[in-house]
Amino acid sequence: MSASDVRVLLVANTSWYLYNFRLPLLRDLRAAGYVVEAVAPHDRYTALLEAEGVTVHPWMLARRSINPLLELKSVVDLLRVYRREQPALVHHFTIKACLYGTLAAKGARVYRVVNAVTGLGHVFLGRRKRTRLLRRALKPLYRAVFSARRATVVFQNADDQERLIQLGITDGDRARLIRGSGVDIEHFQPTADSAGRFRDPLQLLFPSRLIREKGVQDVLEACQALWAEAVPLELLVAGELDDGNRSALTPADLQALRTNPRIRCLGHVEDMRALYAASDVVVLPSWREGLSRALIEAAAMERPIITTDVPGCRDVVDHGDCGLLVPLGDGRAIELAIRLLLANPDLARRFGKAARQKVVAEFQVERVNRSTLDQYAALLAQPLRRTAVGPVAR
Repeated sequence: MSASDVRVLLVANTSWYLYNFRLPLLRDLRAAGYVVEAVAPHDRYTALLEAEGVTVHPWMLARRSINPLLELKSVVDLLRVYRREQPALVHHFTIKACLYGTLAAKGARVYRVVNAVTGLGHVFLGRRKRTRLLRRALKPLYRAVFSARRATVVFQNADDQERLIQLGITDGDRARLIRGSGVDIEHFQPTADSAGRFRDPLQLLFPSRLIREKGVQDVLEACQALWAEAVPLELLVAGELDDGNRSALTPADLQALRTNPRIRCLGHVEDMRALYAASDVVVLPSWREGLSRALIEAAAMERPIITTDVPGCRDVVDHGDCGLLVPLGDGRAIELAIRLLLANPDLARRFGKAARQKVVAEFQVERVNRSTLDQYAALLAQPLRRTAVGPVAR
């Protein structure tokens, strides 16, 4: 089957995700001849997708919910969309979309499924007893979905891929590694040769949604220690509260940030390129990532980076070559890393230059999207066994 007139649905838990991370893929799919549409809960980014000529089918999904009745309604709603649209292929992003979308594809007899694991999510990351029990209870569902006979499982980093294979949730035959969503290196390129040329005060950028799993509290701990010694430093926080995430900061937490005169809370920033250019060092001590888009963008802009030695972060930063890796949950280590860069601007400059070189070699959006289109072609080339009732193996 060729790409011409093949209907593809891209499915995610927010229109925000599809617009900010997958718009180049939507464009490349259309350029290749696919009829491509989106399925996501409507938000303020839905209109931006529609302005691109993308039809966005609404999906009733409560991201924070673990209420069985609401979750069942989300599956049924997606099933209704798939039955109505009859796509040749569906591509799911984020864990809930993968889980519910594969079940809906089975019921709608959609036989070609791509499940993109953009991160293992709160169920895998959460440390509370309730979350551990939920993880154990959901494991059979995860195994059924990620071992679906006609599904390809795409991982953004090798650690996530290996972990799910070891858990028996998927296998090496259907797992693929495609590293992130890619970045446009022509758009994200330094506007001046400024790596290592620090401002006074130092501009430290934290580019992330305000959820605890991004390590915002560890950044604050490091900054407080530096401020206590009168180190000239200003913290830029580029992200907003994510009410749909169970680890989101509270409004009181946000108010505490806003009342600190040495912190600038910028909210969601549309033009991140200009903000990276106005920053000296980027810090993102995340607990775990699929593959951090913010870090790749910062690296493309030749910013020296401090991040955690965890999957999805260490894939972007080679310690001591294009940035610094610190232990998870270690504010003191972040503090020392900032001190090291402040004392060694030539080292920071070398990190920034090497960071962009790595992005050019590994993370260009054209490379990532070509790999995705190749997966589509491989799935579409497989003959369908019409006696099957869906993509999930019995």
